[in-house]
Formats: sequence, C-alpha cells, structure tokens
Amino acid sequence: MIVLGPVALKIARNQEGRACNRYEANLYRTTTTTTRRRAMLCPVLWVSPGGFLLITRSAVPLSEMMSLEEYLNAAEEWDAMPGEDGCPFEPKASDWGWYKGRRVALDYSTPAWGND
Repeated sequence: MIVLGPVALKIARNQEGRACNRYEANLYRTTTTTTRRRAMLCPVLWVSPGGFLLITRSAVPLSEMMSLEEYLNAAEEWDAMPGEDGCPFEPKASDWGWYKGRRVALDYSTPAWGND
C-alpha cells in the first residue's frame, strides 16, 4: 500500500490481490444496509476494472492487534446478513486504522480469498 496524503493506493501483486481489490470496492459500494456498517469500512474511492489498483482514503494504522473482545465486538457490530459471505475482516493491526476519529477496517476482503 502506498499512502499519498489523503489517499492510499493498493496495488495488486497477483490474481488474488486483484480479486481482493474488486471485493473491497464492491463491498463498500453495496454496504448500504446501515450507515453503521459502512462506517466500519475505510472508504473506497475507485477501483480499476481488473482490480489491479484500488484507491481508498488514507487512515492511520493501529499500532497493535485488536484484543479478542474488540474483534468479537466488531464482528457482532458488522452483523452479517443472510446470504452474505460473513465477517470480512481480521483482527490484525495492519488491517485496521483510524479515519475521522473512528476505527475502520483497512483490509476487508477475507471472503474473496480463493473465490477468483
């Protein structure tokens, strides 16, 4: 990931990375069920048609991994809906950050692994 001021560029290294970039862009675009859920995701601004490049807002990464309790609370707050892939994120510090005073998922493509 390359951070350039207010934006971050995620450049895919391989087919899995392209699938993950497309998955995140689609999830952010379609997560309109509640503003609460969308607020949990770092905003996606643009994705290239093949998923090679994903542009998001930049956020300050967490300095340490979430506790199990924090992660379980985030997963409960996400509240996967019937027919969805489930919880799209992991508790790793590098997968979360601070954006506009709230904790957001920076990497939320876990369900995309192996789906492309």
